[in-house]
Amino acid sequence: MNKITKRLSIVILTLITLSFLFDSCMQFRISDHRFQKKFKKLAHKPKIGKYTAEGRSIRYIEVGEEDKPMILFVHGAPGSSKDYIKYLQDTDLVANARLIAVDRPGYGYSGFGKAMTSIEKQAACIAPILDLNKNSKPVLLVGHSYGGPVVARLAMDYPDKANGPMLMLAPGFDPDNERLFWFNKPFNWWGLRWLLPRSMRTANYEKISHSAELQLMKPLWDTLQNRTTFIHGYPDWIVPIENSQFGVKMMANAEVDSLFDKDMNHLMIWNRYELVKAQLLKMLADM
Repeated sequence: MNKITKRLSIVILTLITLSFLFDSCMQFRISDHRFQKKFKKLAHKPKIGKYTAEGRSIRYIEVGEEDKPMILFVHGAPGSSKDYIKYLQDTDLVANARLIAVDRPGYGYSGFGKAMTSIEKQAACIAPILDLNKNSKPVLLVGHSYGGPVVARLAMDYPDKANGPMLMLAPGFDPDNERLFWFNKPFNWWGLRWLLPRSMRTANYEKISHSAELQLMKPLWDTLQNRTTFIHGYPDWIVPIENSQFGVKMMANAEVDSLFDKDMNHLMIWNRYELVKAQLLKMLADM
């Protein structure tokens, strides 16, 4: 083996090793067992649910009493039901609602690493959860980032089941303001995509196709009548605030409120937790 071949082999082996390490460290999910352990010191315990839709096994986590109003949380990209664990642990929220967080297709334990780029099909995968509602009140739908379009598509495609209020947290709605980063297209090439952790690879597939998917939704916006609140930050460089402004404009037949903040970034579900929680409690009280 000559020196060039040896060095090339070392580089490839190093990249493969790093890829495996990154994949194990960047899964953005926790197992059923670890989820249960997170509630060990709390009076309420999570229930793990699974079902099949669109050929996918879908996992969701729920807490709270079945006869209370339901809140359905849909995460961004990458992410999983883990993103909302603090909300599921919150005793104030649990006292007022039944909380359900779902792993979107391709994330968590819903076919991890197998991307589903169709927002319509993602909504179809999540729709069966709406049938779990045992309360006379409609379901409060919450979507963060990429989860926002999935929640909107739920309301568009299942108006009888998803006719409740919606909380949109920095959603990516505007096909003309879908920001691609320098690495998105290069890492979509088959020769490089294997270097990405599976969670990031799934997110990249979604990112590349997102603008086209949003174009498919444009004719459906005027069908929405859900009372909706948008929360977004002006400094958000991941999903520009123009996306929420687009949503406000497109929802001409719905009652819409907005909270646009000069200091808020894209990670609001974590670093502005109290604000989001207060909004959830307010929306529950208004239902």
